[in-house]
Amino acid sequence: MKGTSVMWDYIREEQEALGRMLDDEALFETAGSVPELEAVYIVAHGSSYNASVVMSDFLSRYMRVRVYGYTPANFMHNCSSIKCEDRKRCMVVAISQTGTSRGLLEAAGLAKDMGFAVMGVTQVKDSPLTHLAGRCLYLGCGDEESNAKTKGYSSTLLALMIFGLQYGLSHGKLEQEMYQAVLQELKQCVSRLDTAMDQVADWCKKSGFGCRMENLYVLGAGMNYGTAMEGQLKLMETMCIPTMFNDIEEFSHGMHRSINETSSVILLNTDNLYTELISATFSYLMNITDRVLMLYAGNGSVCGDKVLKLDYYPLTQSVLVLTMAIQVLSVYIPEAGGYDPNREANDDYTQYVHTRVS
Repeated sequence: MKGTSVMWDYIREEQEALGRMLDDEALFETAGSVPELEAVYIVAHGSSYNASVVMSDFLSRYMRVRVYGYTPANFMHNCSSIKCEDRKRCMVVAISQTGTSRGLLEAAGLAKDMGFAVMGVTQVKDSPLTHLAGRCLYLGCGDEESNAKTKGYSSTLLALMIFGLQYGLSHGKLEQEMYQAVLQELKQCVSRLDTAMDQVADWCKKSGFGCRMENLYVLGAGMNYGTAMEGQLKLMETMCIPTMFNDIEEFSHGMHRSINETSSVILLNTDNLYTELISATFSYLMNITDRVLMLYAGNGSVCGDKVLKLDYYPLTQSVLVLTMAIQVLSVYIPEAGGYDPNREANDDYTQYVHTRVS
């Protein structure tokens, strides 16, 4: 494995960080202290927003509440439905790893001024978000001085899963047996993330995937529609190339027309209703470009030199292991081409438009 950039350090720390969260009694206690709800509005930027897309249905299923995800600007200016909610039965969850994202703080402040309870999800315990929110779920990931966040993203996924499970159990929405089953799956998955990391890096060495990457499409389904969003963002951030994402069912509604021999495509496949469509799309694309990869985290026998088979975790649709695979690709591919994945690339823009508060 290569390992010349700071991002490798953060990915290597991810397994330990997630393990700490699964043993964090205060995190579980805070998650279980949330009062009875009818709706949850998640507000977040970038990777944190992608995490909300991944987790919305999971939360709704185990909490038995309505769950919506919004970017801060869309929440503030294009979310009239929040005004229809019972302020005592609706919570706004504001996610910011650093707790300093200006737009996120403005949206959370608006929600608070409207009379809604605000729960923060953040790493920094003394940040503007922690002072604004009524309660916080703290990520166990530590500092991450990187443009493309990895361990912070995975920690956000896990924090939201713990929130949903603990709320569901505390309010009688989730049976103890299912609660324990999902937690056990998460612990098993986290214990094997180092194996997944090495597996993906070794496969990259052998396959050379990404050595000619000029543009990228990432396609997913179910919970991993949000993982596809995160995949395209991570490769965009580290490769500094055009990328796109889509739900596999939507790919045929126009996006497929742009594929040619220079296109790189990553398909995320778990055993769900769309497995046949993903497999058929994979076969079709192989006739157009050789820059295709299927990340398969299912229980079947899918194989081939363009298929990377990962561990299967059905209760969470393998989101953590597929996320780890995406993160390794996003660091390995630029380094294989001689680039620092965290190199300067219009970094002054965020300062120019003041996206952070001190």
